[in-house]
Amino acid sequence: MHLSEAGIANRKWWEERGYFLPEFNRTEVLERTSKNPRWIHFGGGNIFRAFLAEISQQLLDQGKTDTGVIVASGQGSVLQVYRPADNLCISVKLKDDETIEKRVIGCIAESRVMDSAGEDWKRLKEIFSLKSLQMASFTITEKAYKLIGPDGEYYKEVLADLQNGPHTPQSYMGMVAALCLERY
Repeated sequence: MHLSEAGIANRKWWEERGYFLPEFNRTEVLERTSKNPRWIHFGGGNIFRAFLAEISQQLLDQGKTDTGVIVASGQGSVLQVYRPADNLCISVKLKDDETIEKRVIGCIAESRVMDSAGEDWKRLKEIFSLKSLQMASFTITEKAYKLIGPDGEYYKEVLADLQNGPHTPQSYMGMVAALCLERY
């Protein structure tokens, strides 16, 4: 089993093993989302993949939307989980009746690293400046939104953001604020 665009092209192999595959034309969805993104999600971990991505997937499968989700997350998640699998992932659920539901999630159109010094930052700013963007959702932990440490002092990244302004933010929330300012 290889989770990739080429790997899921063999639908029969996946379906014989009990996987549900995207019912929509993924190539078209990726193209539309790239040009006119509507939804960006911050923090692409397990909660996102199991719940919010599943909702997006269902909406696409039912023809109720025609664009997917762009994920903005830490370097590990994007570079180790999403990009090696062509932004595909698998959702596995143990149902009340003790059956297991396995679904290949194909609604994620792009994955971007949250790093204002990195190459994805320009694209994130572009996404936030587009009129098509309608929603930003979050499933981030306190590692991303904490501002003050146990000593009562600002974390060094937050302090740098407060001192240097929104042009090269270092903290996660500083980057979110900078993207909101870009949109404004």
